Amino acid sequence: MRHIAAFMIPGLLSVLLACSSPGSAGDNVALPADSVISEKKMMALLVDVHLLEGGLMLQRNKGEQDSKWNQEAYRKLFLRYHVTRSQFVRNIAWYQKDPKNFTLIYDTVLQRLDRLRKTPPAKPNALNKSKKPASALPHH
Repeated sequence: MRHIAAFMIPGLLSVLLACSSPGSAGDNVALPADSVISEKKMMALLVDVHLLEGGLMLQRNKGEQDSKWNQEAYRKLFLRYHVTRSQFVRNIAWYQKDPKNFTLIYDTVLQRLDRLRKTPPAKPNALNKSKKPASALPHH
C-alpha cells in the first residue's frame, strides 16, 4: 500500500496547491495547537478528498470538467469539516514533517478507501420501497 501512497500524496498535493493562493502552502509549517487538524479528522477528510478527486477525474475523462464546480465541491467538503483549504494544505505540510506518522495516517486512509471499493452497494429491502414510515406499516 505504501507504493500507492507514494503516487497519491504528490498528486493530491499538486491539485490542492494549484488551487491555493500563491506562496501560501508551505510558508509557515509550524502550526499553533488550535490549528492542527486531529489525526482522526484528517484521515476522514483525506478519504473524502480522494473520493471527491476520483469523481472529478471521472468528469474530466468524460469531458465534463468545470473548474467552478470543482472549486465549489472542495469548498463544500472543507465547510463540512469546518476547515479552510489553506488550513488543510498547511496541515498536510505539518503532518509530512513526521514521515513515519504521516505514512501510518495514509495507510489507514488507503485501507478505508480499499474497504469502500470492496463494499457492495446497499440493496433496498422491501420496507424501504414503501412511501410510509415504518411506524405506519401494519403489524402482524
